Amino acid sequence: MKPLLLGSEADPGATGRDNRLFLQAILWIVATRSKWSALPPEFGRWQNSYVRFMRWNQADIWRQLANHLSDDSELQKILNPIVAFGDEYTRRATRRLANKSNRIAYSAKLGGKAQPNASSKKEENTIANASSNWIWLLTGK
Repeated sequence: MKPLLLGSEADPGATGRDNRLFLQAILWIVATRSKWSALPPEFGRWQNSYVRFMRWNQADIWRQLANHLSDDSELQKILNPIVAFGDEYTRRATRRLANKSNRIAYSAKLGGKAQPNASSKKEENTIANASSNWIWLLTGK
């Protein structure tokens, strides 16, 4: 599995410090269904694991790994819950964005705020321009 993972010395850009530790952190999160901030310190900074997980999820790395390693049933048992967890995160982000748009539209129809405030309008434009960037949609950064 090691040659298939991103973040090796030969890959362009930043290298992952320890892919094994990262995978263990993801497995812990998936198994316990805990918040990312509850990740034990022995797995490293939870923010790093979260951002790396979301980048891999956005790039569909988890599904590619599962498809590429479809012959190994043990690895499939490990990767399939991670793929499902990533899909769940993507669905929730999409739902939150739709709910926010619906709240703004509903409020305008009720005579509340006719228009969202300037920062909300700027945020909506940024979201529209970055709709494929799930990390931005989830973190708002």
